[in-house]
Amino acid sequence: MRFLLFFVSFLFASDIYVASCANTSFVMPQIVKAFHKKYPSLKVHLIFSSSGKLTAQITHNANYDIFLSADMKYPMFLYQHGFVLEKPKVYAYGKLILISQKKVDLSNLSNLSSIVIANPKLAPYGKVAIEVLKNLKIYNKVKQKLIYAPSVSGVVPYVLNGVEAGFVSSSFIPKLHMNVLQVPISLYTPIKQGVVLLKDKKEAREFYNFLFSKEAKEILKKYGYGV
Repeated sequence: MRFLLFFVSFLFASDIYVASCANTSFVMPQIVKAFHKKYPSLKVHLIFSSSGKLTAQITHNANYDIFLSADMKYPMFLYQHGFVLEKPKVYAYGKLILISQKKVDLSNLSNLSSIVIANPKLAPYGKVAIEVLKNLKIYNKVKQKLIYAPSVSGVVPYVLNGVEAGFVSSSFIPKLHMNVLQVPISLYTPIKQGVVLLKDKKEAREFYNFLFSKEAKEILKKYGYGV
């Protein structure tokens, strides 16, 4: 019995567990697919949620090997508190878009009855959306109209179900069938998305390094990220 338990644990020891922010839910499967062509024997498990929730899970000993955040704040927090092996690195630069079923412009946002954003306490894209509204000088007019989704990926269903507009990552564009407006980058602080290696594990290091490969960068660019 002991041998069987050892064998099972050994069998999954080489699997790679990647905790990834919600805005990467479309691009990361493509990166994993490209990685698997190079390393067919390695299996990658993707876990998606808001950066804040994933950070909380990591501080409570979640069994992840790599963490990809939607900002640098959460990876830096984990680094400063000894949860990671080395300093965070930027793997991509995110971009914000406004989505809607009917055509909406930034100039008439304050006239809408409802706007959905990711929870700014947990999701960096939600925090950036607040920054945009403040820079447009309409935050005080619309703050009572804001609806908070648990993560940036949760914004889309709200818009599909009647909320007039929502702020999401440009990485969702290939999967969206609605109006899309690029938010000028002059309206928000650059979105530096950081990654950290949580365990000293050869297989995890291979995937971590692959994130910075030319092939992975091309996939990230295809999904609207800067690299």
